[in-house]
Parts: sequence; C-alpha cells; structure tokens
Amino acid sequence: MAQQRAIDSILKMMPKQKDTALVKSLNQLSYRYNTSDPAKGLVTAQQAYDLARKIRFATGVSRASMNIANAYRVTGNYNKAMDVLLKQLELDEKNGNAEKLASTNMNIAITYTLQLDYKKALPYYLKSDSIIRVNKIDTLAYFNFQNLGDIYERLGKIDSAAYYYSKSLARAIKMDNNYYIGATKSGLANCYVKNKEREKGLASYYEALHYLKLANEEDLFCETVFNMARFFEEDRKYDSALHYVHLMLGIAEKDHFQSRMLDANSFLASYYKSQRNTDSALFYLEKTTQLKDTINSIEKVKDFQQKTFNEDIRQAELAEKKRKEEEERSQQLQLLIIGIFIPIFFLLTLFLSQKKIHRKALQVLGIVSLLLLFEYLTLLLHPFVAELTHHTPVIELLIFVGIAAVLIPGHHRIEHWLIEKLTHAHAHDMDHVKIKKTTLKMKKPSE
Repeated sequence: MAQQRAIDSILKMMPKQKDTALVKSLNQLSYRYNTSDPAKGLVTAQQAYDLARKIRFATGVSRASMNIANAYRVTGNYNKAMDVLLKQLELDEKNGNAEKLASTNMNIAITYTLQLDYKKALPYYLKSDSIIRVNKIDTLAYFNFQNLGDIYERLGKIDSAAYYYSKSLARAIKMDNNYYIGATKSGLANCYVKNKEREKGLASYYEALHYLKLANEEDLFCETVFNMARFFEEDRKYDSALHYVHLMLGIAEKDHFQSRMLDANSFLASYYKSQRNTDSALFYLEKTTQLKDTINSIEKVKDFQQKTFNEDIRQAELAEKKRKEEEERSQQLQLLIIGIFIPIFFLLTLFLSQKKIHRKALQVLGIVSLLLLFEYLTLLLHPFVAELTHHTPVIELLIFVGIAAVLIPGHHRIEHWLIEKLTHAHAHDMDHVKIKKTTLKMKKPSE
C-alpha cells in the first residue's frame, strides 16, 4: 500500500513536469515499479532514457540505464541486464563521471555475483573500489566494502573478507544504520567461524541479530539464525540448534520465505534421522518434499511470467517504435512545410518589390527571407552533426562555428546583393511612376 501511494504521488505530479524534472519522476517511478511490476518498470525507464538523451541530461540517462538493467535483473534476465550495463559503462568512461563509473562497475559485479560467477565479479568490484578511493566517493564507500567482503567470503579468502567487512562496519556505524550494521556483523561472524574463532563468531552472530531485529530485516535475520543453528549443531548443542531452527521456521512461514522454510525442514529431517526418531524425520522429510515441489512450481510460474514479461516488453518496444516513427514523420512534415514556405516567402518579397511599399519594409522582408534560408540549413544539418559527434557538445560547437564561418560572410554578400536588387527595382519603378505623373501634368488638354 505504501508503495502504491508513492507511485500515485509521482503519477499525480508528472503532468505538470517537463525536461529534467520529468526524467527524474520517470526514473523514480521505474524504481518503484521494478519491485512489483518489472515490465512497467522497464517501459518507464526506457521513456526516461529516451527523454534524457533528447534533452542531453547525462545523469538522467545513467539513472535510467540502471533502472533498465535492474528490471531485467529482477526477472533473472542477466544477459539483457549485462548488455545494458556494459553500454552504460562505455558512456560513463567517456563522460568521466567518477561516481557513475564506480556505480556501474559495482552493478556489473553484482550481476556476475547473482550468476555465481565470482571470479568475473571480483575485477569489477576492485575497479569500483579503486575509483571510489581515488575520488573519495563517500556515498558508495559502505557498499563497496560490504560487497568486497561478501565476494572474498564466497571465494574462500576469509582474511580479505574479514578486512573489508571491518571497514564496512566502521562505515555502517558512522551512518548509524541498523540494517547495514547487522548485515556486516553477520558477514564478520561467518569469517570468525571459518577462521576457527568460534567465540568471536557467536558473539558477532548475537550482535547481528540485535541490529537486524531493530531494522525489521527478517530475511537476513533468518539467514543469520540458520547459521547459528548450524554453529550449535557442530558444537553438539542440539537444544540450542533446534531452538534457532524453529525460530527461523516460524518467521519463514509467517513471511512465506520458501527457500528458508526448505532449509529449516531439511535441517530438522536430517537431525531427527540422526537421532533415529523415525516419525519426526519422516514428517519433516515429507514437508521438505512438498516445499521442493512448491518451489519447482514457483519456478515454472516464474518461467511463464518471464515469457509474459518478454511479450510485454516486445509490445512496449513496438509501441515506442511506432511513437518514434510518428514523431519522425511529424518532424519531416514540418521541415517539408518550412522548405515550401521559404521560397514562397521569397517570391512574395519579389512580388512586393514591384508594388508601392516602403524601402525599409522591403529591406526587412529581404533580410527575413535570407535568415529563414540559413536557419533552415542549420536545422537540416544539426541531426547529422549530432550523430557524427555522438552528441558531444564541444565537437558540435566547433563544427557549427566552422559552418558559421563559411555561411555568415556568404549571408552578408547575398543579403547586400538581394536588398540592392530589390530596392533598386523598387526605386526604378517609383521613378518611372514619378516621370509618368510629371509628363501627364505637363500635357494640356487639346482645345
């Protein structure tokens, strides 16, 4: 409900907005949609991306790219997400925005991590770390250290993982964020346990639970509780192990965390089997089998949803293509109308030069005719120049300065020639009229 209220609030503001403000709202809307309706999130992000590129709003382009990648990532389409992120990385490298470059590298690393390809993820995390340290980007420092701790833990490099978790913990405490503190302490606890520092590990688990409870973060709370259950099982403290497994199971059932429920029931089935408690072992084994079937069904539903999502995206892309084609046709029609109007206006000026009209008015019409012609040429050239320079403002400016250096002198010469011709013709006609009038006055009527 809170999410929907936020979406409604953004939608209410959007009709009054334009340019950068509208891009920001579209990006916010896409971010909100990505958690509930990724297809809408992707379409909205694409709209933000197109508008941001049109108005040359680099920050908006970057943000929209991240939202597009996240929409694909949420639905498990990692290849599409990676394509978007790699294109954005190339743009960030050209633009030289250190924070955006660090963020894009981090997102690429996260995408590899979600695919369990840790060796490919690590270089991108390290590159992001280097950019953050050199440029002192405090806003990304916590995430940088936490991600490095996580990836080194997954790679089995526990000393490196503990080092980065310690640095992320210092950042989390400075930020006074309970979730960040709890997440880092949970990671540190894993490192302590793997390094055979079991007392420190247990203490860190307890601290992690305290902060995660304060943050109301129940998924990571369940993961930490499960790690504690396995910890106590290794120490043969089965009562404590069972206590924490049942605690996890209760939360998982309440929040419908299917994978956590599966872990808990599988643990209990294995435990009761080892204790030769056949009835309990069979009960939890059946629950485990049911959960596996449910998860497989969910995966099938997800597969169907992915196909539906792809079709929604295809339809959205077709609609966007149609909109662009209509916009292009409209622009071409406008250019055609302008192209027809300019010679008509010029012919009108020539026609008026033969009539009784003030010399200065005639000069103004001549100047306007030439201005329309030269501005029309600039309008025609701009798209080709923009494409040639990849929308690089400095190079565009230099090219148009060069074009102006050629056109302006020519403009002045033609302007002087045209005005002279028009006014000369006009003056000649006026003189002819005066002579004719004078002749008529001199003649007397015959008697």
